[in-house]
Amino acid sequence: MKHFALLACLLSAAVSAFPAQRPANAPAAAVEDEVKDRFVPAPLDTQSIQGLLGRRMAVNLQGRLLHVDEAGLLAGFRRRPGSQAWIGEHIGKFLDAGSRTWLYSGDVKLQAMLDRMARELISTQLPDGYLGTYSESERWTNWDVWVHKYDLLGLLAYYQATGYPPALDAARKIGDLLMNTFGEGPGQRDIIRAGTHMGMAATSVLEPICLLHRYTGEMRYIEFARYIVRAIEFPEGPRILRSLNQTGSVARTANGKAYEMMSNLVGLLELYRLTGDETLLKPARAAWVDISSKRLYITGTTSAGEHFRDDYELPGEEASAVGEGCATVTWLQLNWQLLRLTGEPQYADELERTVYNQLLGAQDPHNGNLCYFTPLVGRKRPGPGINCCVSSGPRGISLIPQLAWGTREGGVAILFYVPGEASIPLAPGTTIPIKVETKYPEDGAVTIVLRTQKSVRFPLQLRVPPWATTFTATAGGKTLAGQPGQFLTIDRIWRPGDRVRISMELPVRILAGGPSYPDYVAVQRGPQVLALEAAVNPAVPYLDRTSPASLDVSGLRLTAAPERLPKTWGGTQAYSIEGFSQGKPQTLVLVPFADAQNYRVWLRKPGQIPVGQVPLTAFGTESWSRSGSVQGSICDERPDTYRTTFEGRPANEDWYAVEMDKPAEIVRVTFRHGKVFENGGWFDASASKPVVQVRRTKNGPWQTVAVLESYPTLNSAQIPALRDGEPFTVRLPQPLTVIAVRIVGKPARSFSSCAELAAYAQ
Repeated sequence: MKHFALLACLLSAAVSAFPAQRPANAPAAAVEDEVKDRFVPAPLDTQSIQGLLGRRMAVNLQGRLLHVDEAGLLAGFRRRPGSQAWIGEHIGKFLDAGSRTWLYSGDVKLQAMLDRMARELISTQLPDGYLGTYSESERWTNWDVWVHKYDLLGLLAYYQATGYPPALDAARKIGDLLMNTFGEGPGQRDIIRAGTHMGMAATSVLEPICLLHRYTGEMRYIEFARYIVRAIEFPEGPRILRSLNQTGSVARTANGKAYEMMSNLVGLLELYRLTGDETLLKPARAAWVDISSKRLYITGTTSAGEHFRDDYELPGEEASAVGEGCATVTWLQLNWQLLRLTGEPQYADELERTVYNQLLGAQDPHNGNLCYFTPLVGRKRPGPGINCCVSSGPRGISLIPQLAWGTREGGVAILFYVPGEASIPLAPGTTIPIKVETKYPEDGAVTIVLRTQKSVRFPLQLRVPPWATTFTATAGGKTLAGQPGQFLTIDRIWRPGDRVRISMELPVRILAGGPSYPDYVAVQRGPQVLALEAAVNPAVPYLDRTSPASLDVSGLRLTAAPERLPKTWGGTQAYSIEGFSQGKPQTLVLVPFADAQNYRVWLRKPGQIPVGQVPLTAFGTESWSRSGSVQGSICDERPDTYRTTFEGRPANEDWYAVEMDKPAEIVRVTFRHGKVFENGGWFDASASKPVVQVRRTKNGPWQTVAVLESYPTLNSAQIPALRDGEPFTVRLPQPLTVIAVRIVGKPARSFSSCAELAAYAQ
């Protein structure tokens, strides 16, 4: 409790302190972009965001950025080689997020950290410009170019914020070293062979190389950027442009690795901005259409197991490694790039979806810790350590002030409805100060106060969310209605103190589960996806066996219920709806996905709750002997989802395990077969049948307690006639108190499969 009270005080102070005065020495770009941005964000140091987003940005600063492990971030540079292949990326991500946050907040502690860490990083640069964490003999292998990409991004962000010349000098040395090392000339290396994921990790350095050109004006960096684009299209490269132009599918491009591919797309858009080459814009747009229509979770993230999956394949359980934090942030960056370049509202719509759901959902609202993966069903597991997603999350949160408001088509544009203030430069000598008063997203009433010093004419552009069933804006005695998914423009002479009053309905929507969840629905209110949270539903023992009372929105009453929230809860919103729990009428309490901790987004459709005893292992912690190629859950009470151990090679043994939250007494175990393929998918029981093993204590030894005698005596030679999801049950000789159970057997041919592993008390 002391921790929460102390952090609350810090957050209150942090929010009230934003913004402070920053030195006006930030450098201007050395070159003009060929393609001018159609949306230009308000300067970071002229705005203050409050409310939900303001609190979460304050947590990002006070809870995460000011407490990073400085020694850990710099260790790989101080003493090469580093402890892991990509350990060097974290300092660059910190400098990028920290510089943007400092420009917004003016926090003096953060400034001191940035100065200290940037100077320390620069001091480790070798005379030839090398600033990686690899030994001399291992240079330019694995993730070395990737590390230099983040060095560049961090140093250039720090330079942009402070104007510190050695930061630009160090970045220039990196750029020159990369240029001299990679290329098509005699003695130069192929950049595709210098990075993982078909070269996408290495070629993602395109983005900061473009930024380096912007701040130096030196054409050699543009030429190097063009080489990188050519390399992407080499026969052995990822061929991102060709593939997206031909197939329009990110899942059929390269190896489908989401984070690295979208990083390349961000780089292509930076080069498009500099050159105006339309061939660079086209594949990025194609990727956006494909992701947003076929591979986007309702919470605004993409990827399962860090890869783009098949069309509409969007598994939500923890076992599927949903929504890698790095992919979430890079999807955010891709939309931000497209928004700035085009000014089109659909990109702002996706930014709002991602920010209010997946981005905030990955952050612990108490201490700023971040999740690597953030499922739609299960538990969030945020942590403070050093990994790619914990370092990426603060970058995404630091972008929020650049998404809220700015200029578009000669006017002031409001994209996010957040309480706060901003001064928006409209033209040379003309700045429009605004103040926004609202409780959004709790309600849809917004008041915009224009604090101009004199009367001035300009168009005020208000983004109308695509889900808004009604949206009206009243100014100067006139009321205008907006169209969902478009901008509502009010073009008039604005006088000091003029007010615009917005009223928008925050409708409740029922979202279909699609192919991955055909018997499930989710509930969304306004921009926020809601979740059934265990902590505020003590009368609901099994979250999976719940449903709303009706799918008819007109009959679905959602009532604010903040009194249901524990005092230590990080959020302020809760809503009650009438539903069913195990077939009986039950009031259910939903919270925003951004606040949920142990929860379900996908609820059963009415009448779809399973009959029978609930497995003690339902929605436990899953593990397996090999990751495999199909990564469904094995304890989601769904025999239609399954997992395999296929990795292209045989093995002598496979196992699937489920661990419960606490020990429980079990008497029987059911294993459900997954699916049969020509090259495997079942157990070879010709010599011995699969066995059931248990753990009595956490991390204790596995003990064999039963043989799965009901499993048929199959061999590897003949493909069996097993049904998908076919069950095989064994009753234990005596009741056992255990914390985990697993099935162990010999995979037929090269792999096995499992749809469900369930343990019961009766």
